Amino acid sequence: MQNLDKYTYLLTKNRDFQKLFYAKLITFSGDWFLVVPLLGIVYELTNNALLTSTVLIVQSAPMVLFSSFGGYLADKYDRRVILTISEFLSALAVLLVMYAVSTENVFYILSSYFMLLLVNVAYMPTSDAALPNIVKRELLPEANVLFFSTWGIAAGLGAGLGGLLSSILTRNQLFTINFLSFVISAFLIFLIKTNLSEDRNKETTFENTKLSDGLNFARNNKNVLYLVITKGTFGISAAGLLALFTILSVDVYSTGDYGSGLMWGARGVGAFVGPLLFRYFYGSSDGKLLSTIGPGIMIWGIFYFLIPFSASLYLTVFLLIIAHCGGGAQWAFSSYGLQILTPDKLRGRIAGIDYTFYFSMYTISNLLIGYLATKYDILLLFRYFPMMGFLFGFIWYLQTRKFWRELNK
Repeated sequence: MQNLDKYTYLLTKNRDFQKLFYAKLITFSGDWFLVVPLLGIVYELTNNALLTSTVLIVQSAPMVLFSSFGGYLADKYDRRVILTISEFLSALAVLLVMYAVSTENVFYILSSYFMLLLVNVAYMPTSDAALPNIVKRELLPEANVLFFSTWGIAAGLGAGLGGLLSSILTRNQLFTINFLSFVISAFLIFLIKTNLSEDRNKETTFENTKLSDGLNFARNNKNVLYLVITKGTFGISAAGLLALFTILSVDVYSTGDYGSGLMWGARGVGAFVGPLLFRYFYGSSDGKLLSTIGPGIMIWGIFYFLIPFSASLYLTVFLLIIAHCGGGAQWAFSSYGLQILTPDKLRGRIAGIDYTFYFSMYTISNLLIGYLATKYDILLLFRYFPMMGFLFGFIWYLQTRKFWRELNK
């Protein structure tokens, strides 16, 4: 079966994959109707780069603190129930954010946003752990590309539309769309019929599931350990620059929410296209596919480094698309590697550790870059941090080549 046929099969024949795919696409798209205006609201109320970065820090904080626990829940209980409850509670939390915004109190806004992310903390590790159980093994790479593309499509459509519609609709109307997206997603997941975990003895699942088992597995498997750290280590250089999109749009290009929405959207387009291209050209074996992770990070570094030399919003958008082709491939295939190298009974906990480390580094990056943005020209930061990312990608590639060659044998 050719690549295109595999994608077509998953999207037209596998009903439960379709439900999980579209549920994730809908809820991720709705999220951008919240994030883009929320960044603008905080910047308007504070006129402070560091406090604007705090929105993304709050976004990551629940994942730092609890995503390992969310992965533990994914291995211990019914994954379909966890996903459904998570989406329903998230819908209720959006209403709290709407109220907080009406108070124009930054502390209330950030606190309510924290609650939204807290009730959704098990969603990402649980959905990652569930994916291999609703598709055939030979279709799993394409399923991962499509699964990660939900974020790319959502960012491309949701962020772009969020920025555009912010000039047409009220912010409460945008938040209402986010609320409805969670409700629809919860309903779709509830309709999934396939067991999202491998059949295991109930007594073993409920009584002997230990959080420490995931840590021990990662520590004793170097290839898994390298995959676990790649998102987070890359995120140190990458994550904090995202909050600067708003400042870049307002202070450099004078394009407001429209410009920041386009930049977030460009990130999503690249994240969607990148995994498709890498899978098509380098997907003849698992080893070759995983060996593209380092070069993908290097591509991100090169094209982000060019942003300070861009005098146009639209040229910057183009550079972001190319950069995130590499960044998107890195994310999609590091997740895929963890899925094929981890047994189902541990997959939720490994995904939880993966997200805990990533969002820890995400938080550090936002704090560091947000602080530096109050001291230095933000264009200077767009030069030095991409250089750091490029160097990490190069070192990671050199350190892991042996693992992926052995995987091909």
